[in-house]
Amino acid sequence: MKKITVIFLFAFGTTFAQQAESFSEVLSNSSTTVQTTSNQEAVVISGGDGAESIIDTYTTLNGFSDAVGDNCSDTTLTSEDFAGGPSGITECGIVISNAGDGCYAAGELELGFDVMASNSTNVISIPGGAIGNVDPLVGANTFTEYTIINFAPDVYAVGMDLWENSDPSVDIRVFGTGGALIDVLTIAVPVGVQTFFGVIADEPITKMEIEGINGSGELFGNFLFGADCGVAGVNDTLLSQVSVYPNPASDVLNVRVPATVEVKNAVLYDVLGKDTGARLVNGSLDIADLARGVYILNINTTAGSLTEKVVKN
Repeated sequence: MKKITVIFLFAFGTTFAQQAESFSEVLSNSSTTVQTTSNQEAVVISGGDGAESIIDTYTTLNGFSDAVGDNCSDTTLTSEDFAGGPSGITECGIVISNAGDGCYAAGELELGFDVMASNSTNVISIPGGAIGNVDPLVGANTFTEYTIINFAPDVYAVGMDLWENSDPSVDIRVFGTGGALIDVLTIAVPVGVQTFFGVIADEPITKMEIEGINGSGELFGNFLFGADCGVAGVNDTLLSQVSVYPNPASDVLNVRVPATVEVKNAVLYDVLGKDTGARLVNGSLDIADLARGVYILNINTTAGSLTEKVVKN
């Protein structure tokens, strides 16, 4: 079910006297000057294929937060503001995550996501105020590439501030279990203005791709993700029917489900959100070679999804 929501913002955009090809060139190119222009444009979100799994989209933080409370059995959201990054525009490398990178120390960012750019180009960190933005932003450095956000474990609700550099249109592709495309959302936003976007789905979101139209570049910040917004009651019912044992475990972790339920996939993540590579075979995961510690098991089934903490001893 979709709803097209329109709000109007009066804001200050950023244009460039000479077109740069990447955010890292914006201030390093001596012939490039930053100018401020005022504009007034409509923020419009429209869906692509009308996927029923998208509960709704949102253009305000309050609307998004209220909807999480109304639609989700678990309303917990993780917040990442990217405030711990470098003081200047910096290329961070091909990925930023809690594991650490060229911009953020290990443990600086929240667990549960990483950010990449298409074609394995560099991700950029933009501190607040560097290009007219209020808050820190991250994303693909080169305008012709697009930004990729991977989630581990899966999430159901995602909110963020978007930044468009030169073209007031951006596509957001939302992917579900197994990399299946859930929907493509097209957003018309003011150029050079932090604009809130949120989406809630009733099936797990595993990845999002953010692509500015016409090579316009795209960044995001004030990031929120998490919650469980599956069909009401499914996760609780499924949890009561699924057995994960022994827990703690030393060599083998067993997963038992009812005969009427089929496991689509089961992924075991470490505390940094990295896939351990352990796979469910005949109802068991071989964890003998894993280090001792806490892991997160994400199980997707035909009856819903659940996440359980397991301990390797």
